[in-house]
Amino acid sequence: MCAPDKRRDAGRPMSARLILFGTGLLVASACSDAPADSPSPEAAPAPQGVYGTAPGAFAGAPSVVTLRPSGSEAVALAPLDTPHMDQLGLAFSPMQLLVRVGETVSFTNSETVTHNVKLALSDNDSTVMDAETDPAGRVAFLFDREGGYEVTCDHHPGMRAFIYVTSAPYATFAASNGSFRIVDVPAGSYTFSVWSVDPARRSERALDVTGPSTEVSVGPA
Repeated sequence: MCAPDKRRDAGRPMSARLILFGTGLLVASACSDAPADSPSPEAAPAPQGVYGTAPGAFAGAPSVVTLRPSGSEAVALAPLDTPHMDQLGLAFSPMQLLVRVGETVSFTNSETVTHNVKLALSDNDSTVMDAETDPAGRVAFLFDREGGYEVTCDHHPGMRAFIYVTSAPYATFAASNGSFRIVDVPAGSYTFSVWSVDPARRSERALDVTGPSTEVSVGPA
């Protein structure tokens, strides 16, 4: 395909044929200089930490992934989110909050309208707190029980948030599609747990962390 067609040159003047011949040499040279197929790019390095997929969000609440050391050795608790939730713009901020057992969460109202903070356990829908928050007001709640908590405002039904309380040293919310990552996990044996509002999506398994990157993927139980 790179060489000129001689049959079409038969009736052309010599000068035209020379021009075409020179063009053909340039095309042939370009074809011969074409680079060979480049090698396939190397696969991207695995993310650092324990990562993978868990069941996705259910009924608006995310799945929660936790890691607990299998042995009895003490582990320094990895930092979680600041135990504070605000009401602003007719929304809770943040909309998801990880809390350790024994921590007190402060709920503030940064608006000029009255709000309400209603906390209910996800497992049995029992209300554990129901308090008004006036403008610039503040209420607090001590979380002494593990599990998921739905956060709502009676005055504004569209305001919703979710709190998960855990004693595990490593914990994170999975994204809505189930992807997650926990960084800075030392090598060792762990119990890997997934919590979901749907009990059928919960699971637990042993996990050995042996290097900087450990992948684990689980689906519904």
